[in-house]
Amino acid sequence: MSVVKGKALVKMDVIQVGEYEFTKQDIIGHGAFAMVYKGRKRKSPSQSVAVKVVTKKGLQKASEILVKEIKILRELTALHHTNLVAMHDCMDSTAYVYVVMEEAVGVRCWVPSVTHWPCP
Repeated sequence: MSVVKGKALVKMDVIQVGEYEFTKQDIIGHGAFAMVYKGRKRKSPSQSVAVKVVTKKGLQKASEILVKEIKILRELTALHHTNLVAMHDCMDSTAYVYVVMEEAVGVRCWVPSVTHWPCP
């Protein structure tokens, strides 16, 4: 995919993860171990998602926390509650873990993590 920016043509690499895709230019947020990108479902391009890309490098000590966080997200998603962000999928590669979640548009959301569990 290419986009005209000013007078230059900028090539944007589309990263495909399972049924989803995103570009590194569409950053929603970031943290100590992850970047979050706006993505979409390839078969339904109008369905926007948030793709959390967690770097495995340097994550050895925090890997148990990540596993617990994914487990909690799966349990919360099963509740089908309108005030909770749903997790659509979770995949990993040799270098990254990809967590695909519902995109919360126009709101600042808080996704529970094990460091804040149980909820205050």
